[in-house]
Amino acid sequence: MIRKWFIPMVALLVLFSVAPVWAAKSVTALPDASLVVLHPKESDIDKEHKHYKGKMTRKDFEAYRLEKLKEIATYFGIQADGKSVEQLKKEVEAAKLANKDKWEAFKAEHQAKRLEHLREIAKEHGIKTEGKTSEQLREELYKLHGGKGKRPHRLEDHDRSNEDNDVKEKNKQNQV
Repeated sequence: MIRKWFIPMVALLVLFSVAPVWAAKSVTALPDASLVVLHPKESDIDKEHKHYKGKMTRKDFEAYRLEKLKEIATYFGIQADGKSVEQLKKEVEAAKLANKDKWEAFKAEHQAKRLEHLREIAKEHGIKTEGKTSEQLREELYKLHGGKGKRPHRLEDHDRSNEDNDVKEKNKQNQV
């Protein structure tokens, strides 16, 4: 009976005596978790929160929005230095409501800038811009670059599949 239990007992003793050594080695091999939480890598942050088709991080997007907000504030004559983002937002919203005509002029000015920018891009691609709205130019550039969504070849495939289904249904009716 002693022979029967001798090998398993020795194996358990060896296992229990070596286990603390393995645990100590694995703890020293891992970095300190508190340091990882306090100092995450920039590349980890950049991978997670992207805006604008994956080109802007959350931090970049917030900086972009702040610049636009400051631009609106200077247009309305609001001092932007030394104010928090929320405080600046509230003041800009109040100015928009108080000066509706000035706000409409600001929007019209920026739409004109956008139209001019789209015209420049369209001319570079050989698209005629005379008498076209910004929406028409954007749509033509979208088609030129093969934008996703309303691609004609995709619609044709969809129409073909519907035609194929109609033909199959007619064949089934004819066979019956």
